[in-house]
Amino acid sequence: MSLDELLRECQLKGYQGSGPGGQHRNKTNTGVNLRLSAYNLEIKSCESRSAAENKVHALHRMRMAIALEVRETPKPVSELKFPGSNGRIQSSNLGFAPFIADVLDIVALNNGDTKPAAVAFGLSPTALTRILHQEKSVIEKVQSLRKVGGKCPLHR
Repeated sequence: MSLDELLRECQLKGYQGSGPGGQHRNKTNTGVNLRLSAYNLEIKSCESRSAAENKVHALHRMRMAIALEVRETPKPVSELKFPGSNGRIQSSNLGFAPFIADVLDIVALNNGDTKPAAVAFGLSPTALTRILHQEKSVIEKVQSLRKVGGKCPLHR
């Protein structure tokens, strides 16, 4: 789902940001509150003095929150493509959140086993583990899926 499509699905509210930033930040509604009722998710962003920048930050966080919380039937392997290169991907890559969602769908289906997800994306299990450890929230979700599946925690 593109950021524009996601924004159309969300309720958007502005609020006065707190903290440093001076007069502009304290007198205008530059903070952004996104709510996605379909999944009962709410994301706030107020780190910038610009409402537009905060909206973009909030949308990216919402995409990651959806990737972490919403499980679906995994896509066929023929439809999966690794959005990074050479076994690496930055969390700032627009394809990161959808990639994590696909990985978590596969891991959940396989009782916490990450190897089928690595194979589906043409990665080594070590490369996938390295990617999963990039974001604390991602590795925490994987570890919880592994625990439910009776698997030991992943190590770096």
